[in-house]
Amino acid sequence: MEPRVLIYNEAGEGNPLVLVPGGLTGWLSWIPHQERLSTNHRVVRVQPIHNELGSDGKPGDPGYTAEVERDSLLLTLDQMGVEAADFAGWSGGGRALIEFAVAYPDRVRSLTLVEPAAYWILEQLGEEDVAVEELNRFIHGLAGKDVTEDDLANFLVHAGFVEDFAQARLQPNWERWTSHRMALSWQDSVESSGRSLEDLSSITCPVLLVKGTVSVDWERRVVDVLGESLPNARVVELAGDHACHIQSIDRFLEELEAHLH
Repeated sequence: MEPRVLIYNEAGEGNPLVLVPGGLTGWLSWIPHQERLSTNHRVVRVQPIHNELGSDGKPGDPGYTAEVERDSLLLTLDQMGVEAADFAGWSGGGRALIEFAVAYPDRVRSLTLVEPAAYWILEQLGEEDVAVEELNRFIHGLAGKDVTEDDLANFLVHAGFVEDFAQARLQPNWERWTSHRMALSWQDSVESSGRSLEDLSSITCPVLLVKGTVSVDWERRVVDVLGESLPNARVVELAGDHACHIQSIDRFLEELEAHLH
């Protein structure tokens, strides 16, 4: 699979702020943030290829790699005529932005990472976590497959959105999650970018790192390690879980605006 320009949506004027979503519902999750931020910024929501095709019901393509994901974002910036931008990414979007910032530091003015799914960081530290290992095996098993509703429920447990399998279908977002579940079959091929902890030192731009108060331990730990490893980083904790930037949107936007200024 070759990189290509992503689907994107713009609102507002000013310095560009690019919002990169997580691996399930895609750019829908950033709509309320874009609406409020666009009063002061040119806010761009992008839809990564795996979100676009997965939400259309297409199974994962093994040719979709971290490099394709990274360079598609680069092509999109070029298409928009944006030389450098501020970026915010959640979960898988945060992981993709770490890769992008290491490869193309001159295109990044600042980063905001909400619990980035950069599990490779813990692996390189030798911090084996049963929950992470179970999640990796689970995602690997979904690669290129038809993702069922039971698979989706199990993912929500692994990712810390719900405490147990029975709760998944009771969540108010269940119907929306269900319609995008095939995006999960694309995740295995982008989980590891081949980066090392030493590569993180090249990310010298200001970085805002966000974690939830009740997120699972390994999600919080990734944020903490990044806070210790990146030379210009600040960590904030918001009430909520893996979606704390949505659950505590007012506080998140306050911290983001302060970070951008």
